[in-house]
Amino acid sequence: MIERLFMIGALAAGLGLLWVGVRSWQAYRLRALGQAPLFAGIVPLGRPAVVAFSTPGCRECRARQAPALAQLATIMGEQVVVTTLSAPEHPQLVGQLGILTAPATVVLDSNGVVRHVNQGFADTATLTRQVRALLPQAALSSDAARAASPNT
Repeated sequence: MIERLFMIGALAAGLGLLWVGVRSWQAYRLRALGQAPLFAGIVPLGRPAVVAFSTPGCRECRARQAPALAQLATIMGEQVVVTTLSAPEHPQLVGQLGILTAPATVVLDSNGVVRHVNQGFADTATLTRQVRALLPQAALSSDAARAASPNT
């Protein structure tokens, strides 16, 4: 019995170490991506952007990710650029970003620097939180004022 508990504990510890390793690797790749202008000519600079990667046969991209992106565009308005790219048409970007699945979303700051890579479906709340963290405080306070105003 004790041997089984030890094996379960060792397996849990191994999985925990694997998770920490993967997260560390992702953070390292994200820092390295900050040095390269990956989306030059694809996404305009000057405001944060969300780039979604899709594939032609991706049902989740159409059924869940596209509506979440549309809702994000409605919530954030002109403060964010939202665009979708076909992963098969941009294999170099997909490889550089380490995208493993579709849908995937990439959040860029106003200078085009990659700040978040979301593997799989990213809901509206997650994307909104990630984009708002990149906005200047003045933009956030004007959002709060508009939300509080009963005339808008």
